Amino acid sequence: MKRLLALAAGTAGAVAMVVAPSTAQADTVHTTAVVTKNVTFSCAYPLIGNRDVPATVTATFPNSVAVGSPINTTNFSVAVSLDALTLQALTLIGSATVEGTTTAGVELDINGTELGVTLPGLNIPVTNVTGPAPVALNINGQVPSLTVKAPGQVDIAIGSTFSGKITPKRADGTLTGLGTFDLNCSMLPGQDPALVSIPVV
Repeated sequence: MKRLLALAAGTAGAVAMVVAPSTAQADTVHTTAVVTKNVTFSCAYPLIGNRDVPATVTATFPNSVAVGSPINTTNFSVAVSLDALTLQALTLIGSATVEGTTTAGVELDINGTELGVTLPGLNIPVTNVTGPAPVALNINGQVPSLTVKAPGQVDIAIGSTFSGKITPKRADGTLTGLGTFDLNCSMLPGQDPALVSIPVV
C-alpha cells in the first residue's frame, strides 16, 4: 500500500509479544510490533482558518500472518496536537473542553491491489483545552480485521485525509455559540505515510 489510519516500514519501536500454546505440541510463536508514525495535516478551523496539525499515529500489528488468518490491528490511537492559536480561539468562544468523533482514511496495498479504506466512528474523548499549548487530542477506536486468502504482502499506510465533528463546551458542560463544527484535514505533501508491511505466508 502506497499510502493508512489511522501506521511504518521504516518505523522503529518493535515490541514482541509471545503467545504460548497449552498443548504439548511444538510451540507456535506469534509476534506483534508497535508502530509509531509522525505526520502533519493541514486542518480548516472556523474563525482561524487553516492550521498545521502534527499527528502521531500508533498501532500494534502482527509481524506476519498465515494465509486465511486475520490481520488484527490493536491499540490504535492518533494524538493530534493543538497549538497556541487554536487554544486561544477556543478560549475566546468560552470553551473549556472539546470532544467529538472522527473518520480517518487508510490506504491498503494487498498483493499489488490498492484499496482506500475509511475508519468511521473514531472517538475524541472529553479533553481539557484550558492548559498551555500544545494540547493533545487522543483519538482512538476499533480497527476492523483483514483476512487475506493468498500468500503475498499487505502494505498499510496513513490516508491522505481525515475529518471530524468537534464539539467545544463551556466549563459547565453547555455548548458554546459555535456548536458542533466540521473539521476537514489533508496531509501536507512530501511526507512518507507508510506504516507497515506484513508478509502473508
